[in-house]
Amino acid sequence: MQNRWVRFVRGFLVIRVSGDYMERFFNMCRMHHIDLWGIRKAKENEKDICVCEAYAADFFKMPPLLKKTGTKAHVVKKRGLPFYFPFIKKRIIFFAGVFVCLALLGYVTDYVWAIEYIGNLQVSDDELSDFLARESIHYGMKKSSINCEEKEKRLRETFQNVTWTSIYFEGTKLFIEIKENEKSEPVQTKTRGTDIVAGEAGTITSIVTRNGVPMVKAGDWVEKGQVLVSGGVPVYDEGKNIIRYQIYDADADIYIRTPVEYRCSIDSSYPVMVYTGDHVKTGFTEIGGYHIDGMPVWDFFEQKVLKKERVNLYETAVEKHQVVLLDNIYLPVYYGSIDRKEYYIKYFNYTEEEMKNRLSESFEKFISGLQQKGVQIVEKNVKMEKSSKGMELYGSLLVVKRTGETVDIPVDATQESGTNQMEE
Repeated sequence: MQNRWVRFVRGFLVIRVSGDYMERFFNMCRMHHIDLWGIRKAKENEKDICVCEAYAADFFKMPPLLKKTGTKAHVVKKRGLPFYFPFIKKRIIFFAGVFVCLALLGYVTDYVWAIEYIGNLQVSDDELSDFLARESIHYGMKKSSINCEEKEKRLRETFQNVTWTSIYFEGTKLFIEIKENEKSEPVQTKTRGTDIVAGEAGTITSIVTRNGVPMVKAGDWVEKGQVLVSGGVPVYDEGKNIIRYQIYDADADIYIRTPVEYRCSIDSSYPVMVYTGDHVKTGFTEIGGYHIDGMPVWDFFEQKVLKKERVNLYETAVEKHQVVLLDNIYLPVYYGSIDRKEYYIKYFNYTEEEMKNRLSESFEKFISGLQQKGVQIVEKNVKMEKSSKGMELYGSLLVVKRTGETVDIPVDATQESGTNQMEE
């Protein structure tokens, strides 16, 4: 085995020897220390010949011996490393390119070039992407700079309904795998009590209080933000003095009659995209943030060769793919196609009747939306007027709706009120 590798490194020849004194030739080679091996007899055109192997350097020592013995020797094959050098030399650029590609491949596999989320149903992909951005995890960062155990802990702390997390790599792809609590319940935060305040100005039509102290009654006019039901229930002593407040979360059904204004407008002209039927489809390549495509070449061809002026617009559709090796080795190399469809904008005019119909449809959708929310329409006044650009609709409604917004009770104000009552 060792001689075999030595012969391959030095290089050797397969030689065909013919003549009447081949045995004498082999003996003289042995006497002159010319190493021959693999000697075997063969037939060629019904004549006896011998095939053997020898070092390339020894072959150049044979001519005097061949002349003395009257034999002939021809090289059949060249084998060994020295005979590959001319082949490599002629293709040095190819082999250098292969070496550079392998070096770049080894370099890019140390970085993250793709991210995938697994198991998230309640937590959206956008929320997980925002979490990674806050944790400074992004495409193109080194894998060794990510502490997976620490990020798993931070992920569970950020999302309360996440019960299990796993962050790991496969190739150049980062996987974020989570499991969520199937019976996710909202986190209850303890507060000091709440009031109910008016969400808009108007007249109270009815109020039914289940918890707390009502501060208004039916028929009262209230302003936006005014307290309707207080969660601070006063506690009296024997002299009917307020000694403290028992804090609760106010709860009540309150309805208010309030005005609602609606306004919308429409232009007399409207744009329409009209496609010319011409479209251009070119390929593109994106490597490490550098974008290369054929659009500039096509634009030059249009303007200089076709003498076509750029008067129209283009609708662009992009199909993009990422280069993947062995399933999970994602590279920062993208390819795809860009399809541009040519169009121009043409303006058409509404008739007066069409503008009225479109404004009426918009107003009816607004009314329908209020009714779906349980709002009762008491009065409705509508007016349409022409404007310099088209037409406008003004709607004035009087509605009865549920009101009340929950706000925290200001503790300081409650304490001051109770203190003042006790001093009096």
